[in-house]
Amino acid sequence: QPPTQRERPIPPPRTTARRLLIAVAAAQTAARSVVTPVAVAPMATPVRCGELLCQRDSYARAVSTVVVSCEPRAAAAAAAPGKGKKGKGAAVPPPPLPEWEVVLGDTVLFPEGGGQPSDAGTVGGVQCSRVDNVDGLARHVLSAPLEPGTAVDVVLDWPRREDNMAQHSAQHLLTAIALRKWGYDTTSWGLGDATSFLELGTPEFTPLMMAELEAEANEAVKAGTAVAPSWHSVADVNEGRVPGLRKSSKPLPPSVTGPVRVITYDGLDTNTCCGTHVHSTARLQAVKLLRVERAKGACRVLYVAGGRVVSLLGSTFERSALLASKMSVPQEELLERYDENARKAVEHERAAKSLAAEVVTLLGQALRCRLDNGERALHVHRPAADADFVKALAASLDEALAEAQGLLL
Repeated sequence: QPPTQRERPIPPPRTTARRLLIAVAAAQTAARSVVTPVAVAPMATPVRCGELLCQRDSYARAVSTVVVSCEPRAAAAAAAPGKGKKGKGAAVPPPPLPEWEVVLGDTVLFPEGGGQPSDAGTVGGVQCSRVDNVDGLARHVLSAPLEPGTAVDVVLDWPRREDNMAQHSAQHLLTAIALRKWGYDTTSWGLGDATSFLELGTPEFTPLMMAELEAEANEAVKAGTAVAPSWHSVADVNEGRVPGLRKSSKPLPPSVTGPVRVITYDGLDTNTCCGTHVHSTARLQAVKLLRVERAKGACRVLYVAGGRVVSLLGSTFERSALLASKMSVPQEELLERYDENARKAVEHERAAKSLAAEVVTLLGQALRCRLDNGERALHVHRPAADADFVKALAASLDEALAEAQGLLL
């Protein structure tokens, strides 16, 4: 999995249509989300990252497990570094609320890794804001402590997971197609609040390539390609004994002891990955490529997948309808009306410049007459005049002012 780069995209406006789409999706999710927790046997040794229930079954939404340990989270870890004003007189930020790091026997909450953000949810009814992989253990950051040895239900924030999983799985799909079709490696990727991106190791990625990549990705979505995890030894991965393993996969570092989780997109790609994935590419619904940004010899392809495609379509349609209403044309004629308005604006600007030149000429003549009549300080006040008008007027009076030793105010 390539390294990640942080992205801070501007979120789309929360329009009425987008709010309605989110509400409908939430209602549909709630209707089918009567969750029965998976039961796991109490254990003193927690399941390590890479083999967690969320990584064995990305669609498990709850689990009954046991609290292995609970420790207060260090204030330095809880605080957000580098934020707020510094120096004398700066406001002192309030101290962070106390938090606890809890290790469980097993979990359905994914710890941040591989470019995918951590899940959120509840542990024993206590809010879990994030999960970190610390030395191979999933540490759940909770707002209240839990007693070690206590049996708890862990419940996943499914809409958040489903969205993150769709963007992550789409990245794997796009990466596999770009590598097979053009030999372009994915050098990094990022999952943002509104859009995601993958960075391809090529200085050029044309609109035709964009269209081909999007078309092949959506063909894979329609095909319903199976996606499944498997586990292998470090030696098998490093020595290439995993069938179909991507040749560009880098050797695992010595800190990885295995078993190593490998994700296979049937017939498309096999690669090491710790993140959550859809069971079938059909669950992605659709993949839409948005634009290409060039950055230091690479091309960053921005995209959305899954429910984000529907949300983006809804918000875009609503903005288009609002703009069409303001311009009094059907949506289909927006571009024609824009071109017409742009042409008229250019014509009006030319006419305005011509009229301004005439005004400068006439005003200059009147001011020179005042100089000839003995005035030395000429005061001109025109609230609507811009800098170009003032420069033109001053230039027209340069010689007359010099001869009369006058001043233009």
